Amino acid sequence: MAYKGRVRPTIALTAADIAADAVGSSEIADDAVTADKLANSINTEIAANTAKVTNATHTGDVTGATALTIATDAVDIAMLSATGTASSSTFLRGDNAWAAAGGDNTPAFQAYISGNVSITNDTGTKITFDTEDFDTDGAYDNSTNYRFTVPTDKGGKYFFSAHTIIGATASSKFNYGYQYIHLNGSGVAWSAVELRANPGEYITLPSTVILTLVPTDYVEVFCWTFTTDASAGRSLAHLRGSRFTGFKMIGL
Repeated sequence: MAYKGRVRPTIALTAADIAADAVGSSEIADDAVTADKLANSINTEIAANTAKVTNATHTGDVTGATALTIATDAVDIAMLSATGTASSSTFLRGDNAWAAAGGDNTPAFQAYISGNVSITNDTGTKITFDTEDFDTDGAYDNSTNYRFTVPTDKGGKYFFSAHTIIGATASSKFNYGYQYIHLNGSGVAWSAVELRANPGEYITLPSTVILTLVPTDYVEVFCWTFTTDASAGRSLAHLRGSRFTGFKMIGL
């Protein structure tokens, strides 16, 4: 079609007039598309990305651009997700749990006899330490078996001390005697006294031992007395003179 003069008509094209894929980047002049011609969502994303670039260098508690640095004292206890309770007596372990520092010597117990215990002559007799001063884990039985039993998950090295006042029921009748600390029914520590040349009435026998134990192991005390007339001996209760003590050791 030929046009006369200099005026040419304006032709408005619609999407229907343009074949699919007919307009590529080569058909669009540089800087020809302005922000006004873009969808609002695209402009929003561009603004957000621009902000990220602008704030690439962080300030405050976390500083830096490519390598970030946390300011001294910026992370406090409230920001940690550890289990347990943080306090002046706990520390943060490698498994991200608060635990008491140093540990303690438990389980621990001490028991004594509240009354004299009869000991059959020449016969091993369990000493019934029936009264507790303390028993941190309830592991000492002071009413039935009169023994300490290692609780679940409490294995390790233990220190035990047994003191018994043993003798006869009258003066000049006590000849000699033994004290055993038993582990699972067998003796592991022994003390002995002999007064054959000059029989007396009673004497104190001490025994101590360190044992490596596992859960369900049990420890108890037995005594033997031998009298001049084969009469029964006894363990005396005077002022905790007959007592049984034990505790778990730490640091070994």
